[in-house]
Amino acid sequence: MPTATELLRQGKKNEIWSKYCGFLDLSIAEYMTIQNRLLLEQIDLISKIDVGRKFFRNRIPKSTAEFRQIVPITDYPDYEQFFDEKRLHSNYKDAFVWAHTSGRSGKMKWIPYTHQAFVRLGEHVLAGVILASAHKRGDVNIEEGDTLVYNTPPRPYISGVALRALAEQFNFRFIPPLELTEDMEFQERIEKGFQVGLQTGIDILGSMSVVLVKMGERFAEGAQSTKISAQMLHPRVAFRLIRGFIRSKLAHRSMLPKDLWTIKGLPCGGADTSIYREKISYYWGVEPFEQYGSTEDGSIATQSWTKKGMTFFPDGGFFEFIPEAEWAKWRRAPDYMPSTVLMDEVQPGMRYEVVITNFYGKPLLRYRTHDLIEFVSLEDSEAGIKLPQMVFAGRSVDFIDLAGFTGVIDEKMVWQAIVDTGIEYKDWSLRKETSEGEPILHLYIETCDHVDKETVRVKVHEQLKSSNPYYADYDTMIEKKALEVTLLNPGTFDAYQKAMHDAGVDLAHLKPAHMNASDEVIEKLLIYSRQIG
Repeated sequence: MPTATELLRQGKKNEIWSKYCGFLDLSIAEYMTIQNRLLLEQIDLISKIDVGRKFFRNRIPKSTAEFRQIVPITDYPDYEQFFDEKRLHSNYKDAFVWAHTSGRSGKMKWIPYTHQAFVRLGEHVLAGVILASAHKRGDVNIEEGDTLVYNTPPRPYISGVALRALAEQFNFRFIPPLELTEDMEFQERIEKGFQVGLQTGIDILGSMSVVLVKMGERFAEGAQSTKISAQMLHPRVAFRLIRGFIRSKLAHRSMLPKDLWTIKGLPCGGADTSIYREKISYYWGVEPFEQYGSTEDGSIATQSWTKKGMTFFPDGGFFEFIPEAEWAKWRRAPDYMPSTVLMDEVQPGMRYEVVITNFYGKPLLRYRTHDLIEFVSLEDSEAGIKLPQMVFAGRSVDFIDLAGFTGVIDEKMVWQAIVDTGIEYKDWSLRKETSEGEPILHLYIETCDHVDKETVRVKVHEQLKSSNPYYADYDTMIEKKALEVTLLNPGTFDAYQKAMHDAGVDLAHLKPAHMNASDEVIEKLLIYSRQIG
């Protein structure tokens, strides 16, 4: 089939929309027909290799129902014998490219992509770019040579693999060039992207949300966001800076990124995107756009042009959902095998853990993602989308349950509570500890403001109470503080990250986990804080 580049050259923008975004026109019945058809094709493909023989146990499923009955819910250790890091190329011959992510233990998780899965990944990412820059249904607002600046991790991380797949679908001008980015440090990629962007402009900006916020804050404070002094004599740079300066003065404020660049689309990554949505919109002049995905399955769901809930791609994988009640039983009894529901059975206002089965010959079957989502509605009436709409809720392994009383406290909830206090901070980590025989939450935080820890504790505590009534009830029940705070000296998180970088730790583990950090990690933070103080 022709790529978007080829279709655009023929003036066929309607065909581009239909190919990449037409799934948004499906009914739920049509959606399930595609799901079931592709699952049966996948069963046929996977039955011919060792992975299928292991899980099918000499009984090849003939239907979706039989597949769900025969195959148990799986996790990464179930596959390591087939494609762990030491046996990458001997046990999965159909791999076109490999992507990796890091588990919480720091051990790499390698995932093979067949060529067809790689192509679908590129199509789904391009769908996100089209929708991120669209203003209405059918609006294809990209052109050949559009400058796409990105500051995401390179191959073999899935973000780097996705960029390569995207490049095969459309000829963006990638900044930095894809052939150079894998030899650059993360900070170097960020600086290079914005330096070149001062000359070329930026049409599409793919970024981690926190990078956009930090850069916007530096602009607002009057600081230079990148090392631009050597380029200021370039006519295009000078013109852009002068124009930005005039725009900011007319608005009676400091110069912001939106004064320098007029961006078509802003695809963002990170669980914090919804938390920082207003800040990003203010700094950059365009609302951030979210897609949901994973290394294991690529791009899974996307927002539409309304930039509200996300819709699952019908060909992204076969999706099952573990209801929260079933997931809670599984937490208490690891041998329990939870039941699942399908897309046409989900309920609005309910949270589910996502279970995926790969399509196109990739090997994962009924794979537990540990991702929790919430379906906010069964359709988007504003956009005319007749499919369930979801938001990302968090990771099941990053939830804290205080004595079974608080429901669950997740990373997004804590992050939002800290942001809503108005206290400026560098970073934070929260975990459950025990105080005088009672479980409590302990927040380790490095603030940018001169504020005492009791002020931080009270403000965060009140925000958590307002967002989680069960937490408020628990605080009343134990008749003492349910939250403790330790203030870390300025520079603590930078020192930790530098030490991890110098030790050769993988990119995904340079920063401490926000939730449930280990004793070892917390001890290192405290040591660096004392050394700085």
